Amino acid sequence: MKKYFVLCTLAGTLFSCGDGTLADDLLEELDQHQTLNNDDMSAFSGRPVVFYNVENLFDTKNDPRTNDEDFTPYGYKEWDEDRYETKLERIEDALSEFQKAPLLIGLAEIENRAVLKDLVEEGDFDKTNYGIAHFDSPDRRGIDVALLYDEDAFSVINSTKISVRLANNPRFATRDILYVEGELSGGVHTHVFVNHWSSRREGQKETEHKRLEAAETLREKVDEILGQDADANIIILGDFNDHPTDKSLQTVLRAKESGYEGEGDLINLLFDEHQNGEGTSVHRGDWAVIDQIIISQAIYDKRSGLGIKGNDAEILRDADLIFRNRSTGEEKPNATYGGRKYYGGYSDHLPVYIILK
Repeated sequence: MKKYFVLCTLAGTLFSCGDGTLADDLLEELDQHQTLNNDDMSAFSGRPVVFYNVENLFDTKNDPRTNDEDFTPYGYKEWDEDRYETKLERIEDALSEFQKAPLLIGLAEIENRAVLKDLVEEGDFDKTNYGIAHFDSPDRRGIDVALLYDEDAFSVINSTKISVRLANNPRFATRDILYVEGELSGGVHTHVFVNHWSSRREGQKETEHKRLEAAETLREKVDEILGQDADANIIILGDFNDHPTDKSLQTVLRAKESGYEGEGDLINLLFDEHQNGEGTSVHRGDWAVIDQIIISQAIYDKRSGLGIKGNDAEILRDADLIFRNRSTGEEKPNATYGGRKYYGGYSDHLPVYIILK
């Protein structure tokens, strides 16, 4: 945009000097530049960025390095090829509800790169040129996070995994944080993180220190990026297993609600949904917003070539993704399993998304 301003200023000078031929040539070049720039931007404008915890996307093979025996044909879940293929179909169906194909898809609870390769070839997904950013993590069950990205609209500069460690517990193993640095069409530099923080299975207070450590680890990397560019475009996706108001997100990561008047450089776009009692997952009958999208202030203010529609994120609540109990009327995500019982649904989480501008 700065180059465009300088050229426009120069064009005005040439007109004032009376050199009409040169000015006409320059304006034609400017018009071509603007058309190219608009075409580049249109490759990502209006495209969703989605995060989805897909609830145990395992292949059917036994990996001797991980505890994945339940998800084999003869395991506890009786996980066979038919169920695996249905799972792939469900995920593709859930993420094809948008007017435009998602540009970026953050995923949690995927087993390996092989299932991601199968996923990007499923249904309408094969119409988009999805690349894969993924690393194996030390999680004992073998589940990881990943990012799918449209290679025609997002170029990866660098991708790496960020380990979460506990100083007093060298045996602690959890999902790594995935960090992907890239450029959107038109040269819009963007940083993307995909997270899946430790669960609350053993209790919220008993496990909080693990999520606090993850938040501190992520915050250190965010500070490093913002130290180099205060207007950096940062998108943080994840299943945080904490609410937007919990200490890990609000105090350590410092992800504030929109309109917050204090110091802050990260905005949690699912804050309102949390306060309104909505949710992405159900725990003991209560909805909770544990899947969230957090962005840098620069994106919220549209300072660096990137913004989002309505400055807000949404929970995808398509009817197929919700199970409604006929007797009680209670609703929850339409899950694949309930304990050992196979339901053949989508996931025990709902997707969350933003639309880029």
